[in-house]
Amino acid sequence: MARAEPGVEDDGAVPGTGPSASRPGLPDPFEELDGTRVSPRADWRRRRAEIRELAERHVYGQKPARPDGVTGTVARTGITVRGTHRGRSASFTAGVGLPSGTGPFPAVVVLGGLGSGHRHHQELRCGRRLLRPVRGGEGGHPRNDEPGAFHGVHGSSGGTGLLMAWSWGMSRIIDVIEQSDGSALRADATGVTGCSRFGKGAFVAGAFEQRVALTMPIESGGAGTGFFHGIPGESGAQPLSSAYAEQPRPGDAFGSSTGNPATLP
Repeated sequence: MARAEPGVEDDGAVPGTGPSASRPGLPDPFEELDGTRVSPRADWRRRRAEIRELAERHVYGQKPARPDGVTGTVARTGITVRGTHRGRSASFTAGVGLPSGTGPFPAVVVLGGLGSGHRHHQELRCGRRLLRPVRGGEGGHPRNDEPGAFHGVHGSSGGTGLLMAWSWGMSRIIDVIEQSDGSALRADATGVTGCSRFGKGAFVAGAFEQRVALTMPIESGGAGTGFFHGIPGESGAQPLSSAYAEQPRPGDAFGSSTGNPATLP
């Protein structure tokens, strides 16, 4: 099969310059920071860029652009990825499970291997790639001393959290699939899923990677699909201070909002 044309990780729309002031309740997703109402569909590119920038600045930390070099291999049993950038390099791998038959297959990236319904993916004749996020960013270490491929390539001093590091790993896998001969997996038909902390990772991976066609977070909670402003009023909800301190999953900047999520835009 002919190689698929590369997709776009991020379309690069320039965010607006309005203030990121806090507001109570749910913000209107179709109102830009300067109050302009998003009307034609074409305006969404600009609004999406605003939301992305706010999420990077206040919650997750920055997702760097694609490294200078991304190489790797795609086989029926696994994927290898190597990134190089400004003299630094790191590698990681992802297991692959394919159904019987002739590909290429659409694929579901299963972060951590939890809560993904593998059997159903097989019945849908989907390949499944198992990305264990410890290989993109490990967790359980100080914020300024994180191992893993993301930090090996971009360093640990930029304030970016693990969730965004996992999103970066997802993007690099898609890069490698795009470069392959297209006989095993389709780069233009990719989904991502995971449960609990990996549900958070799936949410962030899909939100910050436009080549992901279907995002399926499971029980992702705070820093995933959860409503930050509502968490203090929810019985049994994990406090944001706990979500921040438990592991360096959100970015460093998020720490200043854990005591009062109403300050988040």
